[in-house]
Amino acid sequence: MIDRLIICLAILLMVGNNYAFDIPQALEIPIEKEFKLTQTQFNLLYSIFAVPNIGLSIGGGIMIDRMGGRWGVFTFSLMLGLSQLFIAFGGCYQKYYMMLVGRAIFGIASDLLHIAVFKVIARRMPHCLGTAMGLILTVPELAAALNSFLSPYLFEKTHSLELPLLFGLSLCILSFLSGLLMIYLDTKYDACQVEEPDEEVSLSKFKLTKPFVRMSLITTLMLAAYVPFLDNANKFYHERFGFSIMHAGRIVTVGYIVAAISSPIIGKISDSFTHKRQALIFISTLMFFLSHLQLYYMPHSTHPNYMSVFALITLGLSYACYSSILMPTLQSTVPENMLATALGILGIIENICMAAVPMLSGFVYTFLKGEKDRMKDVDIIYLVLAGIGVCLSIGALPNQDKHFKNQKDAIKQLYQKHEENNNLI
Repeated sequence: MIDRLIICLAILLMVGNNYAFDIPQALEIPIEKEFKLTQTQFNLLYSIFAVPNIGLSIGGGIMIDRMGGRWGVFTFSLMLGLSQLFIAFGGCYQKYYMMLVGRAIFGIASDLLHIAVFKVIARRMPHCLGTAMGLILTVPELAAALNSFLSPYLFEKTHSLELPLLFGLSLCILSFLSGLLMIYLDTKYDACQVEEPDEEVSLSKFKLTKPFVRMSLITTLMLAAYVPFLDNANKFYHERFGFSIMHAGRIVTVGYIVAAISSPIIGKISDSFTHKRQALIFISTLMFFLSHLQLYYMPHSTHPNYMSVFALITLGLSYACYSSILMPTLQSTVPENMLATALGILGIIENICMAAVPMLSGFVYTFLKGEKDRMKDVDIIYLVLAGIGVCLSIGALPNQDKHFKNQKDAIKQLYQKHEENNNLI
């Protein structure tokens, strides 16, 4: 019961993060007009989100391993709210560079908050990690879906960026309060069991294994084929498939909803067939590739093309696979006491991609100015990223059989220990 409540609080903790992260995407055209930005300058709001983490992820991960997941949840949820306050002021007073600074701080807090939550959940729930991680990563995406509806609506009602940005700030404050309650419950539970202290964590003690490196590359490529695309998805569906801006925002929510609904089922499959995860990894990467293949080959239209919704359904299923299969698999390749450090290293790779891919897509879009269907050419970037991931997952299959068979036995042992600790409450 306590574990389920903590999962719910972790979901609420991430709601503010996910909603506020995608506000620029929902208001792309109004922001570009009010600030007089090019596509590349707009995409910088997302690239700057990732740039600081290229150097700070490892340090933050080591700190979380040393200080604990709860400390990380408190520190970085507070930092998240303060950074959104900075972004809101920048938007209200039309200070583009103030918004950039706020987005940079928000990016640091967001990445390290994810790592801290993963640390808490992996320690408490090793027996159902796929289900827990799937829910924590996908259900808050419904907040991003709400943002796609609500932010354009609030802007149309007020003709100002002020209300949409301040609403995002209020959700970040509510998420911080959820984090405090999560810390309280986790501390109360922890006080009822005897634990050995973690070893002194340092980067020199971390070993880069082949399974970890391969899974890091696969997860990064899949994330790069998902997040930067959705950052411009409203504009993509407006220009390529003939939807109005408001209608495009509603259509894009399909992917988020599908991910949230399907993640519990995919998580159960992931937890039940741990020894078959090598095949599940391949299926996950293939889903990303197929979703972008659909987006690429669907014809350009000046009228709403509702067939394009099937690509979003596939993309939503793909993200559920990322959350419930790929991320838990990656976490299983490192020891629990070094998990945050490992995710910090992963953060370096991810943030290089998250900084580079939006800038690359913005450059391609600007370079092809005057072309009738330039969004189709932009999608080639995501198609290539997903294709490389598929190739890596094929190479991973024969080498990881033994690893995942051993992983299933390890999870059984951790589950028995978890049940023994619960009996002490």
